[in-house]
Amino acid sequence: MLTCVPYTAALKKGWDELALARGTIFHTTAFRLILAESFGYTAADHAVLDADGRVAALIPLAIGRNLRLRRAGVSLPFANHADVCAVADDARAAALAAIPAIAAAHGLDYLELRLTEGGGTPEPTGPGWAASRANYTFRLPLAGGEAGVFALSTSGNRNHIRKAAKHDLFAVSFDPCNLEGFYRVYRKRMKELGSPAPAIRFFEAFFTHLPDHATLLTVLDRAGGAVVGGMLLLASPGDNTLYYPYGATLVEYNSRYLGHFMYWEAVKYAIARGFGHLDLGRSPAGSGTYRYKEQWGARPVRLAYLTYSPSGAPAGPPDRGRLSPLIALWRAAPAFVTDMVGPRLISYLLP
Repeated sequence: MLTCVPYTAALKKGWDELALARGTIFHTTAFRLILAESFGYTAADHAVLDADGRVAALIPLAIGRNLRLRRAGVSLPFANHADVCAVADDARAAALAAIPAIAAAHGLDYLELRLTEGGGTPEPTGPGWAASRANYTFRLPLAGGEAGVFALSTSGNRNHIRKAAKHDLFAVSFDPCNLEGFYRVYRKRMKELGSPAPAIRFFEAFFTHLPDHATLLTVLDRAGGAVVGGMLLLASPGDNTLYYPYGATLVEYNSRYLGHFMYWEAVKYAIARGFGHLDLGRSPAGSGTYRYKEQWGARPVRLAYLTYSPSGAPAGPPDRGRLSPLIALWRAAPAFVTDMVGPRLISYLLP
């Protein structure tokens, strides 16, 4: 017999054991703390328990308000995907079956699940359910070592990696003290893309709550020592994957192959630590970042963002095309305005 119950502190040990064994680093209770502390989301996690009271499936859930001020639950914001983590198919099915009741209990206008197609979680269908399939994540296999990953790249990509090494303009650092420099680059790049950036405390929280799983990779300009790019990397034991969810480079260094240098350093880091895959993060189909990741030999995995709306009304975040005027305005606004407003605004995007 399986039952779905709200998360309590008594479930923490069993929850994290399952998350680290079969889920991702985003399923852990540490990530729920990071979201709650950084953005004020209400944690409304639920667990499926077996007949002996053991945790059999996880339903991580953060509740907030979207741009329309509708009450939304997302599993999970700031994570590209979080398939239902379960010990078996029946527990996974029980978790999915509980979604309508969870949405009703919390008075949600809609609840969003972020799944991967073919990830083992069957997609629920029926009244109130809708799906968006516009995005992909990219998984780069590392089993062949550096030579194997290099061979997966296109010839043009391999040439760019060689040029980045030959020019010797950059140095790599794993010093977390570079976080402020990384954040300046990240915030600047997000503005150029028309998106607000979270406050630096979001990134600091990973080193507080996930110190054994978070790594800051930064790239320094050898000439002046300034941080010109960086990645926050998250180790996920359950799926033997190193995730790259947040990062940026200064565009003025594009012609010097900064991006190729940084990605290759992440590849080397992941291989040296025995990971099976490097997850390169989310990109819309046909975008420039989609093509860039594809040339590394990474496998595109389609994401299925499923929304359940109790009322049956259209649900989920607004289409990016409809936000074009706001994106253009954000790009044009003075940096001192976006720097101040961005950390307050981004929580409503539930990205």
